[in-house]
Amino acid sequence: GEVERYRINDAVGNHGGVNVLSVSLVFPFGRTQTPVARAMDAPAYVAQAPLPAPAPQAPVVVVPAALVAAAPVVAAPERRRVTFSADSLFAFDRSDVRPEGKTALDAFTRELHGTDYNTITVEGYTDRLGSKAYNQKLSSQRAESVKSYLVNTDGVDAAKVAASGKGESSAVTKPGDCKGNRPSAQLIACLQPDRRVEVEVTGTR
Repeated sequence: GEVERYRINDAVGNHGGVNVLSVSLVFPFGRTQTPVARAMDAPAYVAQAPLPAPAPQAPVVVVPAALVAAAPVVAAPERRRVTFSADSLFAFDRSDVRPEGKTALDAFTRELHGTDYNTITVEGYTDRLGSKAYNQKLSSQRAESVKSYLVNTDGVDAAKVAASGKGESSAVTKPGDCKGNRPSAQLIACLQPDRRVEVEVTGTR
């Protein structure tokens, strides 16, 4: 007789024991007793507990790439600054746009066609000849004249145009380039870069 004990660990971490008892009887009849090799009984098979069923998962929805709308690409606003010589737009010490200046402004607005502009800034500048108060007034009048021409002649939206005068500030010429304070043909010609109108456009094409 035999007694066997097996310790079983199942798949979910439980522990258990299995006991096996076996009894064998041998009866020899009219022959010399010969040891008979006895096959050992195989241990009883204990099936493991089934694994727990996996938790249900939400179905994965695959959307074809052709149906996914691409995010619109927004171009960053561009800035363009153009400088017009005041001598090409106006007569000396005047603020009304002369024919040569109108031609230059017309060419500028043609370049704006196809541009969705947000703002147009017009700034007038003078040279240092004359008083600061007079130069401030003249620069403002010139900026307003350019704005008026762009709006009334070339159809630019007046709400998007801002005009201002900067007087003799932000001179292009450097100190010492043009000597003297009394108006003369030579000094006026030397200070010509300071007399200007700058137009800046912000928009996208």
